[in-house]
Amino acid sequence: MNRIDPSILLILSLCLASPVLAQTDSVQTDTLKSTYFEPLEDGRTQFYFDEHYFLVDRDCQYKTIERVGKYNVSLKNFDGPFTDYNNDGQVILTGNYTGGKKNGLFTAYFANGRTKWIIHFKDDLPVDTSKYNYPDGLPLLEIRYTDSAAYVQNFWDTHRRQRIKDGDGKFEFAVKAEGYNAYGYTYTKYQGNVKAGKPDGVWNIFLLYDNREQDFAGYERFEKGKFKAGYDELEGVPYQGNSKLQIGPSLFFPQAEEMVSKHCTIDENQDFSLFMVKKLEKAFALFDVRDLIPQPTELEITAHVDKSGTLQQLELVKGLPSEEADKIIRNTLRNINYWIPSYGDGDYIDDVLQLKADVIADENGRLKCYNLMIEREKGI
Repeated sequence: MNRIDPSILLILSLCLASPVLAQTDSVQTDTLKSTYFEPLEDGRTQFYFDEHYFLVDRDCQYKTIERVGKYNVSLKNFDGPFTDYNNDGQVILTGNYTGGKKNGLFTAYFANGRTKWIIHFKDDLPVDTSKYNYPDGLPLLEIRYTDSAAYVQNFWDTHRRQRIKDGDGKFEFAVKAEGYNAYGYTYTKYQGNVKAGKPDGVWNIFLLYDNREQDFAGYERFEKGKFKAGYDELEGVPYQGNSKLQIGPSLFFPQAEEMVSKHCTIDENQDFSLFMVKKLEKAFALFDVRDLIPQPTELEITAHVDKSGTLQQLELVKGLPSEEADKIIRNTLRNINYWIPSYGDGDYIDDVLQLKADVIADENGRLKCYNLMIEREKGI
């Protein structure tokens, strides 16, 4: 990566979510009558988000954040100071927008009240020095912004030992794995040297699991801070163009600016639906499907999944107008090693999942999948 910028949100595809706040109703709802926000008497608005700042219903079990601030409906942006609270009413983030752009000091807090991080913004871009802390209040990371570039200035490991000082040293940090992944890892760890504030030499990438085991996931090579090449051990392929390296914790709060909602299901909350969309699109990546899908077509699939997350049976109720294409769909879904199992009566249970999605051929003949929904017969 040409630039280390911790303010960049982890990019998620929005094809599974529906934009809201597109009209001036006092309470915007989707077809399921979900309440994503409500006006307050003082002219501000209260918004309801999940932990990744996607709008969710006020009563959704995945609601973890409530934001209070002013929102300009006609311009579709935040304007003025805001405060974010967790479900216990504790302040977890404060900041300010000017005409939809982040301006001034943004401060995040741990549940214990200590400062989690501070970032200064000017017209949406971080400036000066951003500081990140551990929950005990001791410093974790400092990143300096100069001339639209970012530099790792100082870093302290989990034992609170300073490993990078004034832009030089060794970096090792584990980033929590967000959403669904087919391998079951919980963190991604990055290791490498920093010189003059930039990655230098070979950086190794590892996958960490709950049982404390780890797998080698690949490496990347840098020269004077510039990404040269990488290798993905899981896919067994080299890559160029963009680095996968992440410096510091993931920050999701900019997602709130997109005003994108998610349905209150485990599959959307954990991005399992998004994972399946990507799998299906990738399976047809080498095909021109314009003759096969001359108009939008609905897929309908029944999947029997046991309580361990193993697919037991798959039925393609509605497929594409080609047996060969249907075979590709079946094989793609059967090759998913882990399906999120249903939960009911206090434990995981065997269940039947109904999958529905619309597929189209884009202008280049590639298959595109959208509006994928999963309904569970017994559990959640």
